[in-house]
Amino acid sequence: MKIKQVIVWILIVVGGFGLLWLTGRNKASNINPQNEINNKGNQSTNSGNQLTESETFYNFGTISMKNGNVSKMFKVTNKTDKDILYPNLTTSCMCTAAYFIRPDGSKAGPFSMVGMGFVPKLNETIKVGESADIEVVYDPNAHGPAGVGMIDRFVELVDENGHKLQFEIKANVTP
Repeated sequence: MKIKQVIVWILIVVGGFGLLWLTGRNKASNINPQNEINNKGNQSTNSGNQLTESETFYNFGTISMKNGNVSKMFKVTNKTDKDILYPNLTTSCMCTAAYFIRPDGSKAGPFSMVGMGFVPKLNETIKVGESADIEVVYDPNAHGPAGVGMIDRFVELVDENGHKLQFEIKANVTP
């Protein structure tokens, strides 16, 4: 009986270390210094990113839960010589939604956090010379009273080659 318990514990420990090793390997393989995003509002330093953007960071400052949702538009422009397909648009938290505003003004979305229910595919193309807007909507009431304080949320627009463009919002949430 005791031998079986020892074997089970050994398998659990080995499995746990194996999982940690695999997780660390996946994270390390996804790190590429060329894919870092410049959040200072200039063209991205990401060599894989093919869009230019007016800005990638916005601080709402202090916002109140009683005033409801806040939103920010980020403009992206395709200044390359080819159309670019964007299959994915996601957020870092369920309290944040993203919308893709097409050049004709129509809206796709909402897009939200992966792993927290169904997130539709974006599958939109930004044609040569065209611009589109990414609308980011933050709900300060989504986390209830525990959501008071500083927040930092991200939205990622990913092209068909896996290049990511990341937008960031911050706020200080008050009741």
